[in-house]
Amino acid sequence: MAQQRARHFRDEAPHEDVPDERSHTAESIPPQPSPRHAKEEASPTRSHREQSRQTHLYPHRREQSPLNAIASVVRSPMFAYAAGALLISAILFAVTVPTVNLDAQSASGSEATQAKPKPRPKNDEPVEPRKVKHELEGSSADAVRRTNAYGVLTQAIGEFEDTESLVSFAVRDLTTGNELSYDSSRVQYPASSIKAPYTACVYEELIEKGEASVDEVYPIAQEIILDSSDDAYQELRDRYGSEAFEAWLKDADVGYNGYDSYEEMLSHNYSHMCSDQLLRMWVQIYEYLRKDTEPGQQLAGLLSDRSVSALRHAVEPKTKTWGKMGWFDDFGDYESEPATVEGGIVFAEEGPYAVAVMTTAPAQVSDLIPIFKAIARAHYEMI
Repeated sequence: MAQQRARHFRDEAPHEDVPDERSHTAESIPPQPSPRHAKEEASPTRSHREQSRQTHLYPHRREQSPLNAIASVVRSPMFAYAAGALLISAILFAVTVPTVNLDAQSASGSEATQAKPKPRPKNDEPVEPRKVKHELEGSSADAVRRTNAYGVLTQAIGEFEDTESLVSFAVRDLTTGNELSYDSSRVQYPASSIKAPYTACVYEELIEKGEASVDEVYPIAQEIILDSSDDAYQELRDRYGSEAFEAWLKDADVGYNGYDSYEEMLSHNYSHMCSDQLLRMWVQIYEYLRKDTEPGQQLAGLLSDRSVSALRHAVEPKTKTWGKMGWFDDFGDYESEPATVEGGIVFAEEGPYAVAVMTTAPAQVSDLIPIFKAIARAHYEMI
């Protein structure tokens, strides 16, 4: 009876009051944080005790500095194998590369220098050579004849000679010493082109040796080089004479062509000379100015800043030049002749060269530009 009552009680009990785990759905189960979320929700720092415990239990998880990590890699066997293999490869490569015969290279010149490509001129179109009054001379004459430069040069010379004026020139490459010339022994009036060599002599022979003051000479030199002042040139000649100039000319290997002695030659402020002599004077100027002394820098600035120059207009705008021009119209009251002359130094891309052009044209500055252009083209074949 008691068992029946108990069963009856269970049958009449409300169903919802009896918990049944099977009655829970997936939606009724609260979401549990994933391990990653749990890690993010944990405190960002760990206690010292926990860190010690983790280090003790998991020694392979010990945090390492970058230097310790690198040291571990270097000490590893794999690194040693890789380094050894690399070393062996380097040794094998060095052994198999052919060696250079230094003795043969010394005998025939530097291989690198010989292999250096020669710069070529711009717009080098073929030009037919023409007949001129004289032959080219000098160590580079044959090399120029074999190239298009010969056509360019003979055309420029021929057109000038068609005007019944005479032209001569001399060129020297200042690196190789190779030369090219045309009727360079013909003697003529140099006009004001001689003023630059005399002024350079005063700087090199007197100012550099303390026998003249740069403060006294510089204002006169400015008028001589920049304005081509005859009065300033006469003042300098009167003040310092010809003794130092004679020594300077001898040092430059300049003879007294057309005269019986240096004394006779230097008795004239505008001594007649040839283009070869004027060229040698400019080589001497170059050798002095390249020493780069303070007085020399002063003179170089003047020679670079001259206002009238066919040479400067003939070469590319960015090419530096030193020079001094001279010109004279006619005989007049002077025992001279018409002349247009210029000598100087060209710092060309392929190397510097000295040049002197002398003509009997009456003050025709622009007429010398084609000659200087043709010489610049020929210089490519002289290096």
